Amino acid sequence: MKYEIICIETEWQITKRKNRSPLNTEPLVKYISEMYDVPYIYRRVATRTELEYYLKFFKRKKHSVLYLSFHGKKHAIILEGEKQELTLEELSEIGGDVFRGRYVHFSSCRTLIGSESVIERFKKQTKAKMVSGYTKSVDSNDSAIHDIALIGELLTKKQLPTLLDSMKKRYGGLEEQLGFRTCY
Repeated sequence: MKYEIICIETEWQITKRKNRSPLNTEPLVKYISEMYDVPYIYRRVATRTELEYYLKFFKRKKHSVLYLSFHGKKHAIILEGEKQELTLEELSEIGGDVFRGRYVHFSSCRTLIGSESVIERFKKQTKAKMVSGYTKSVDSNDSAIHDIALIGELLTKKQLPTLLDSMKKRYGGLEEQLGFRTCY
């Protein structure tokens, strides 16, 4: 399979004043794309309707890494234009087959904190190849460094145990600081 990246990011500018940020993940994804010579698609969303639209649209694409950059809470992501978070269960329902066979990375605070069975259920329902993300509140600079390294490994290593061992050896301290977690 030719590796490619889809990045969907929240609209950081419309969030509550204390959470507003000039963040933009596209330069990071563009760097990864150029470094590893892989195409990418980048979209910003603020509402569930926008997210649903892009998830349905991307079902037809063959991209292998789905990179989701949002605020997060326990087993959920936060869409900045909505009053309530979107749980992993709801995300699996609206996403359907978009996750099938893909590496899914949640670049969001605390989305993978809590029961491992919830994450395993999301992976099983969506048929994702791997689900990864963070269990702690993360600094955006530290998570960006880790995200670049992780996606680079996903694009160059063929076996998940080899990939995760490599990440642990090279970035173990950072992974611990971020509360990095995987399910594969």
